[in-house]
Amino acid sequence: METTPREEINQRINTFQKELTANDLEGAFILQNADLFYFSGTIQSSVLFIPANGEPILMVQKNLERAQLESSLNNVIQVKNKNHIAQILRDFEVNQLSTAGLEMDVLPANLYIGFRKKFPQCRWVDVSGVIRKLRMIKTDYEIEQIQKATAILHTGLTEIRHIIREGMTELEIDGYLAMIARREGHMGTLRMRGWNQEMTYAHVLAGDNGSVISYLNSAHGGSGNTPAMAQGAGFRRIKTNEPIGIDYGVAVNGYIGDQFRTYVIGELSDTLKKAHECSRNIHLLLAREAKPGVSCSHLYDLAVEMAAENGYSDFFMGYGEGQVQFIGHGIGLEIDEYPIISPRFYGILEEGMVFALEPMFVLPKEGVVGLEDDYLVTSKGLTRLTLTEQVVIHI
Repeated sequence: METTPREEINQRINTFQKELTANDLEGAFILQNADLFYFSGTIQSSVLFIPANGEPILMVQKNLERAQLESSLNNVIQVKNKNHIAQILRDFEVNQLSTAGLEMDVLPANLYIGFRKKFPQCRWVDVSGVIRKLRMIKTDYEIEQIQKATAILHTGLTEIRHIIREGMTELEIDGYLAMIARREGHMGTLRMRGWNQEMTYAHVLAGDNGSVISYLNSAHGGSGNTPAMAQGAGFRRIKTNEPIGIDYGVAVNGYIGDQFRTYVIGELSDTLKKAHECSRNIHLLLAREAKPGVSCSHLYDLAVEMAAENGYSDFFMGYGEGQVQFIGHGIGLEIDEYPIISPRFYGILEEGMVFALEPMFVLPKEGVVGLEDDYLVTSKGLTRLTLTEQVVIHI
C-alpha cells in the first residue's frame, strides 16, 4: 500500500504551524479522520497534537503498529485512552496550554466537553476553517492521486455503456459500477464533512427517479431502495428514450474524483437535449472565465444567467424545494471541500484548487441531465482532470 510521503506531511504541518502562530494558538488537537490522515498519514484511532512550535505527537489508542508503519511522524506513541493525553503532553514538556484549537465543525460535543475538563485553564478556538482553507490548495502529489481516481471513473463510465440494457434495474447498474471501481482500486468509501450528509460511490437515476427530491444537499437525489439511505439507485427498471443519470465517485489513497454523465437507450426529448447542451455550454463558459483572482460567486452568477437565457431557471440545480444554491464544490479527501461555487462563498479562485463543476437540470417526472467534471485551477485557467467526453452517451 502507498503511504503519504514524509515531505508532504512535513509541509502540511509546517504551514499549519504558521497559521497557529498567526492566530496566537499554542497548538491544536486533530481527531477527525480526514484531517488526521492529512496531517499524519494514518486513520488509526488516535489524537494528534500539533504544537505551534516543535514536533507533533500522535497518541494512538488502536493500532499502534499500523500507525507507526503508516505515519512518517517521529512521535507515534501508545495511549490507553483520552484521559491520559494531558500526562503525555507533560512528558513532552507541554506542561500547560492556555490557548489551543479543535475541529469544532465536526467534533462531537461530548469530546469537546471532555477536552474542557482535561484542560480547564485552556481557551479553545475553532481551527476547522483554517484546516479547510489549508486543504483547499492541492500539491502535485494530491493532484496525482485525484488523477488516479479520475482514470478509474473514465474506465467505469466507459465500460458501463456496454453493460446497461433495457429492463435492468438501477441497482444492477450500481452494482457493476461498484465492481469496476473496486477492481481498479477504489478505496471503498467517500468521505463527506457536512453534518448528516452521506454519499454513496454512485447515483444511478433513470427517468423520473432522477427528479425525486431527497434530503441530500445535491441537485439530484433519487429514491434509493430504503428510507434508511433515501438516495441513489432503486428498483426502477431502465426504459428506452429516457435519461439515465450516473453520478460516479471513487477515491484513491484518500483522494476523490467525482463525475456525472447522462446515458440514453434511444433518444432524449428535445427539451432534455437542449438542457444537456446548456450544461455543456456552462462548462465551456466557465472554463474560459475561471482563473486565479476570479470570485466563485461571479462564476455562479454566469451559470445562473446562462440557464435563465435558455429558459431553464426553474430547473437549474434542482426544482422546487430541491433546488440548491451551488454549481460546484471542492474535492480532495472529502467530497464537500472548499471552494464552493455559490453566491454565498466569497472566496476567489487560487492556483492549486481542484473542484467539481456540476451544472445540472432536473425536470419533474422526466429526470436529470447534465455534466460534472473535475478541474484544476492553474496560473492560466482551468485544466480538466476528468477524461470522459462531454456528450450524451448513447447505448
